Amino acid sequence: MEHSFSSILTYSIQAIAILLIIFNFLKKNEKKVGWGSLSLLLSLLGMLVSFEFGNYILGDQLLSLLGLPAWSNSVNNTGFHYTLFLSIIFFIPSLIIGYKNPKAFGAEMGKLVSSIYLTLITVTLLFLIIS
Repeated sequence: MEHSFSSILTYSIQAIAILLIIFNFLKKNEKKVGWGSLSLLLSLLGMLVSFEFGNYILGDQLLSLLGLPAWSNSVNNTGFHYTLFLSIIFFIPSLIIGYKNPKAFGAEMGKLVSSIYLTLITVTLLFLIIS
């Protein structure tokens, strides 16, 4: 029970920090909402499907709804976690849209978040392939 509370507290603090950064960014905004704004939305969705909230991972639930396993070894939830691919589906378009429409509100932040996550995912995949 103690571990569960600390996990929920940790994720809550992360979510609050992200929201504060976004609200601060919104206050300073001088750009107009446009197609590039979709970059920020897609990057946030990519993060949302990959975050773990206690024992709940939205990406796992979405894959389950589609009738797909979330893990390569679904018997005991080990092996490769397919939710990475689900988040990539959001991050790659976010990165492309951010580069193509840099003057729209949120495009730069969406592009930055997506590039950071895609780099982390790529490094993780390389380590899995090497080991």
